[in-house]
Amino acid sequence: MTSTVETGAGPPEPLDRVSELEKLVEDEVAARKRLVDVAVTLNSTLDGEKLLLFIMASAAGLLDAETTSLILVDEDTGELVIKVATGVSGSRAVEQRIPPGAGIAGWALANRRVAIVDDVKTDERFFTEVGTTIDFETRNLLAVPLLVKDRAIGVVEVINKREGRRFTERDAELGTAFAGLAAIALDNASLYSQLANAVVTARMSYRL
Repeated sequence: MTSTVETGAGPPEPLDRVSELEKLVEDEVAARKRLVDVAVTLNSTLDGEKLLLFIMASAAGLLDAETTSLILVDEDTGELVIKVATGVSGSRAVEQRIPPGAGIAGWALANRRVAIVDDVKTDERFFTEVGTTIDFETRNLLAVPLLVKDRAIGVVEVINKREGRRFTERDAELGTAFAGLAAIALDNASLYSQLANAVVTARMSYRL
């Protein structure tokens, strides 16, 4: 009499596969809904400070990360300046500067490409100075350039995927879609601010 030895778990049961696909569809629908909600809010406020805070909170929620930072280009020096950072150490990171082209953010900006880094300690591009200054450990990150037409105005960094997971290509796609919306909203807010200042200056000149 011959005995049969099982060598593996075998293919997933059809019902398991259906459940898996249903979960993927649910996640996709939820992600798209969040993007729509973000787009509506981004286009309904021109308050620069509120806009920056909303962008960071949205990025963390959308990509399920522990913390995020919004890094903008200083047009006078070319440096990257952390304008908003969430999380416990976020306030200490604000206004920290990164030399032009340095760090993973500098690479993403210069190459206008998304960077997914699974382990920053093994990546030679990683700029350690900011993390050392604020006593914060970055494990992995996703850096997405903020592009407006032919201009690169900054980078959104999404840091430390929750539950020890890694950022995926799907995260990169969502991050790119989000960054596109955020870049346009930031540019609109900047233009509005410039216009408002010009109007105030013109009125003061007229009174004089």
